[in-house]
Amino acid sequence: MYRNKLILAALSSTLIFGTAAGAVFAAPGDGPRQHAGMGRPGPGSDAFREITYVRMLKQFDTNKDGQVSKDEATTGLDKIFAAIDTNKDGSLTPGEIREYRKTQMQAMRDQRKQEAGENKDANAAPETADNHDQGRPPREGHDGRDGHRWMRHGGNIMRASVMMHRIDTDENGQISKQEATAAFDKLFARMDRNKDGVISIDDMPDRPLL
Repeated sequence: MYRNKLILAALSSTLIFGTAAGAVFAAPGDGPRQHAGMGRPGPGSDAFREITYVRMLKQFDTNKDGQVSKDEATTGLDKIFAAIDTNKDGSLTPGEIREYRKTQMQAMRDQRKQEAGENKDANAAPETADNHDQGRPPREGHDGRDGHRWMRHGGNIMRASVMMHRIDTDENGQISKQEATAAFDKLFARMDRNKDGVISIDDMPDRPLL
């Protein structure tokens, strides 16, 4: 049950925040892409497609046939939308999305801590003279953990802004079920490259492993 919640949290980032990006996939190719305002290359459209496919399989492929039908995907989207829409008014506000992500990300952090504790004895590195990086101050020119945290925070704000701009078509500051469904339909259509009505391995780009 807890694992399913973690999968749902990861998937919601793709379907609620990612539909904005998915709706405007770049032309085929896997060159680096820039995230607005971040100044760093992000995953290309091929990589985005692969990540989304794997996450959809884990959560949506209820009959475990290795592909995601439109019905399965729609059911999955309905569950995510309902989980975020805490006041059940049929629309997602920025506050509801922010609180949902905060709760789910905390659950993921708690899970990582739990797993780290369980594997501590098995994976602990022996103390050696060279194993003393812990406790070092940030290297010159680096902001350390706080700096990276603020960079991620800024990136989340950027993505939220893009999401609202792309999905909130009536510009009322909320995402209705109709708007979410329309954006998701665009994502599904772009994922289903061979137009056979399902998202499967056949829709993934042919890329070498190495």
